[in-house]
Amino acid sequence: MVRYDVIVVGAGPGGSVAAKTASDLGLKTVLFERGKRPGDKSSSGCGLSPGIFQDFDFMKEMDIPSLKIRYQALHMLDENLDERFMMRWSTSDLGEYAEAREFFQLDVYRRDFDRFLADLATRAGAELRAATLVVDVLKNSKGEVVGVVTEDGERVEGEVTIAADGAVSLLAYRAGLRGKWKPDEVTLVVDCDFQAPRERMDSIFGPEEYCNEVYVSPLYPAAYVAMMPEGFHLGLGQWIGNLASGAACNPYEYLKQVIASKPIKRLIERLGAKPREFHAHLLPWMPRPPTNTSGGGIMLVGDAAGFPCPLEAEGIHYAMVSGKIAAEVAAEAISNGDTSAEGLKLYDERWRNSIIGEEFSAAREWAELWAGIFFNPSQWSIITPLANSLMFWASWSNPHITNLKRQLSFYKENAQFVVEFAKSYIYPLLRKSGVPLLRSLLKLGWMWMRAKRRSGFDFGGGA
Repeated sequence: MVRYDVIVVGAGPGGSVAAKTASDLGLKTVLFERGKRPGDKSSSGCGLSPGIFQDFDFMKEMDIPSLKIRYQALHMLDENLDERFMMRWSTSDLGEYAEAREFFQLDVYRRDFDRFLADLATRAGAELRAATLVVDVLKNSKGEVVGVVTEDGERVEGEVTIAADGAVSLLAYRAGLRGKWKPDEVTLVVDCDFQAPRERMDSIFGPEEYCNEVYVSPLYPAAYVAMMPEGFHLGLGQWIGNLASGAACNPYEYLKQVIASKPIKRLIERLGAKPREFHAHLLPWMPRPPTNTSGGGIMLVGDAAGFPCPLEAEGIHYAMVSGKIAAEVAAEAISNGDTSAEGLKLYDERWRNSIIGEEFSAAREWAELWAGIFFNPSQWSIITPLANSLMFWASWSNPHITNLKRQLSFYKENAQFVVEFAKSYIYPLLRKSGVPLLRSLLKLGWMWMRAKRRSGFDFGGGA
């Protein structure tokens, strides 16, 4: 029986980076993948954050089809699915490094990206065993994981196992680290992959003008359009808890409404796009920092651990970071002769002190923001008219000062909603970020009084 230092299960981004890192550190490593080849996820796509190119030097070697996304847009639709407000923005000069100022994300297909990373792992010395499904773990008398079992009954022993087997992690369950996700910890995401000629895409958008977009309306949760090298993805999701309680419809029914909406129909027609595949998958979306991410002889990385960002559930970057940390901890634990739960606690400490932990420091606030606004269609029946009226004062329908008074009167009628909105979603994030709230409120009050004095409008109450 061959014995390994490190067993990695799942050749996605987190697993392949773990296998590469472990091999680079001189550990005998095997990488299991259930697909015939890494990246056997059909046309499924993903976005690579600028941070990935900062954190991993090997990304300079990547040479696969990609699309650089320089713009983001938010579209607000009404009950008739007519667009009432849209804003579009580019990358910001506040970005701390070149990639952050150059693009929001680099969109690629998983079939290409996963194979690129798996190739790096095998070149580093990892043994790739594709078309092999791992169905269980081996445990010693202390209950520590000492290997895995494949569907053919093969028993493979290893000092440390790194589980990168996705949201529905069988190894996390078999190791006793976690049962099912709680209803507020996981979403069901559905999307349709559309294929379109790249030449036509470039002629319409321009090679430097690609934009990923979010569409919101009172009829469905936020839907996204992510441009891809061969077309685009259109999708949306919802927390399992909302689906189970009846607070939300089947996401597939929502998706059909999105596809039928006027802006999306125009996009499909302009690009000559054709639906290619439909995808549905579970995606962890945690309103709290993950727990039980390590145990005796095992660590969880990526989606298996629940690491997707609590704001918009981006998971590729954090899967890669956690894979690297897990391999480094495995090397230290093996060197120290202690791969027990106590010996692997260092993994939890390190990911909490990484960008993953920093992101999860506001997990509840980020998740509540998304749940209360983007996953709550009813909010948009009020938010959209408020946004639509932002520039009413500049209209030529009446003297501008008359329009301004009418606009402010409209906002006054909805003042309670605005205050509750700020109290529920804006204030918690400002407090978490450490922004000096008193100074901000005083400045807002000064602006309020100045606007009142110049417009002659009675805001009611206050100064």
